[in-house]
Amino acid sequence: MADPMEGPARTRLVALVVLLAVAIPLTIVAVLGSGGGDDEEEASLRVERSPDLPELLVYLDPDDNKPERVGGRPSVSVECLDAGGAVVARSDEPFPFTDTDQNTLDPHVHMPVNPARINDVVRCRVRPAEPPLEGPVA
Repeated sequence: MADPMEGPARTRLVALVVLLAVAIPLTIVAVLGSGGGDDEEEASLRVERSPDLPELLVYLDPDDNKPERVGGRPSVSVECLDAGGAVVARSDEPFPFTDTDQNTLDPHVHMPVNPARINDVVRCRVRPAEPPLEGPVA
């Protein structure tokens, strides 16, 4: 009696195993490499503490410093938050940002922060913006 795993059936089984052995890792690499769709976008703001004053410097990538990013609004609210998500500092700023220090720096704003709370700030955001504009304190 012939073994049922001989001939075409065995060939199909081997081909299926090889296909799965290649497809599964490639799928995992593709999902991880694309960020999986649920991870945060790369930070669009760069936030630094001023070495001299109780303020944060909130830099915006020039490609994001366009009126259409905020629905054409002439001003935005810049908010800086603590680890719990509470707003530590808020300021209304003209948009697009124009402070570039004679074009030597990216567009940015100077955010005064209560000196007692400046070390509590972990991230800042610009509202409204679509997609969101935010980033961690460096």
